[in-house]
Amino acid sequence: MTSKRFTRIFYATDVHGSERCFRKFLSAVKVYKADVLVLGGDITGKFVIPIRELSNGTYRATYLGKDHVASTTEELNRLKELIADSGYYYNMVSDSQGDLSKEEVDKVFLKAMKETLARWVDYAEKILHDTDTVCYVTGGNDDFQEVVDGIPETAHVKNPDNKIIKIDSLHEMASLGWSNVTPWKCPRECSEEELNSNIEKILASMTDPNNCVFNFHCPPIDCGLDTAVKLDDSVYPPKPIMTAGEPLRFGAGSTAVRSAIERHQPLVDLCGHIHEGRGVCKIKKTLIINPGSEYTEGILNGALVNLSDKKVLSWQLTSA
Repeated sequence: MTSKRFTRIFYATDVHGSERCFRKFLSAVKVYKADVLVLGGDITGKFVIPIRELSNGTYRATYLGKDHVASTTEELNRLKELIADSGYYYNMVSDSQGDLSKEEVDKVFLKAMKETLARWVDYAEKILHDTDTVCYVTGGNDDFQEVVDGIPETAHVKNPDNKIIKIDSLHEMASLGWSNVTPWKCPRECSEEELNSNIEKILASMTDPNNCVFNFHCPPIDCGLDTAVKLDDSVYPPKPIMTAGEPLRFGAGSTAVRSAIERHQPLVDLCGHIHEGRGVCKIKKTLIINPGSEYTEGILNGALVNLSDKKVLSWQLTSA
């Protein structure tokens, strides 16, 4: 990789547990000939869907407001695949089993997240074992710290969360999956002051901003890639704030992230978090990329970035 004229990064984020999106993500090695894979934050799913085995030998699940019935093994497998591809987990339960308590549901959910990530890492190692490509997997604000810390590392899969690592002979990458506070009160959120402090601790070991990639899950505020519907968090679930009959939109990004970019001027900032914020912009000389997310549809949005010494040679948004 060091003898090449450039290093090609393929970046995707906010897959939220989607099996289909993760498989597409790994295919970037062959499809795009990527040297480095970076899977940004929010890698785990949001819910566990119980699939109940009925006394008559059929299976039933309520998924996205619809009842699904599977009568054969083939239909059951298709139901499992449908749930997993859209970013949910499933849990097999018997007809005689009652509803789980909140504590039991939380345990099932945590177990599903850990087991899925372990399986993903195992699959990635099989795909990448005969390549020089390294896949970097980190969490976002929606991922539990316990799960992020437990991401298995192999020869080809690494967890760069909360540190700086070298991605080739010239470039290093600083990664942080935490975000500023959102109405959803996710596991890895903090104040802008704390976010700024954490960023500066990471960047203390940065050797050359001109050859550094920021892999910060939260986009910089008011960059155009962080525009989201403003929510009223006095109710749960939070609901859109309306003005003149339209949802009020605002810059939901981070002041701390923007300040860090303006101070240090890295080569590129790879971000996500705002699924509808797909696009590219610049803050001074730093290229900001948010590929967006359509994981519920099984669509993988991504970005190809070709880097040379102190230069972004080219970039391209992708969708598959």
